[in-house]
Amino acid sequence: MKKSVYSLVLSDDVVAAVDRAAYQNGLSRSAMINQILAEYVSYTTPEQRMREIFAQAERLLSGGVFQSLVQPSDSMMSLRSALAYKYNPNVRYSVELYPNRPGQGELRVSLRSQNSALILYLGQFFRLWAKIEQAYIGGADCVIEDGKYARRLTLPVRLSESEQGAVLAGYIRAMERGLGAFFNSLEDARQAAAAVERAYQDYLKQYPAI
Repeated sequence: MKKSVYSLVLSDDVVAAVDRAAYQNGLSRSAMINQILAEYVSYTTPEQRMREIFAQAERLLSGGVFQSLVQPSDSMMSLRSALAYKYNPNVRYSVELYPNRPGQGELRVSLRSQNSALILYLGQFFRLWAKIEQAYIGGADCVIEDGKYARRLTLPVRLSESEQGAVLAGYIRAMERGLGAFFNSLEDARQAAAAVERAYQDYLKQYPAI
């Protein structure tokens, strides 16, 4: 959404109240005024849409293996879960949505570890996941390197923000389940591949591909 600079004459007391509200909501003065005006005229801003998508995703993922992290902005969401491997390292799932491109964004999955074996296994999982997506939906725009994974997302714009949040949560949950199943079957590559594929199949049975 295009933004421009406007000159407004406002009461000092009103501005002080806006500043307090902005501080409480973690927003700048301009963002707070923009939100107030949008709500008054019943206009849904891109920031509000992204907040609703992320709020729904977090609601569906909370209370289980995922822990929500502090969000740096309205356009980002971060969670982590413990991987059942030796010292239970944390896997971080970060999602960024693009304000000016509805439904478009990127998922990044990473792990802070110097364990070469763990990084190797993680890379194997990501390549397997990409291969499965290739077979079922014709592939996805993703990059895999050094045990990290980045993938473009396209949430169906025909769905409501709440429904888009559910689709996003479903995909992240499927990947987390697939990752857990993969590490539970490290000694049997065929069994590991089948378990990861089942996790992806279960996702597609309930949600559209993104």
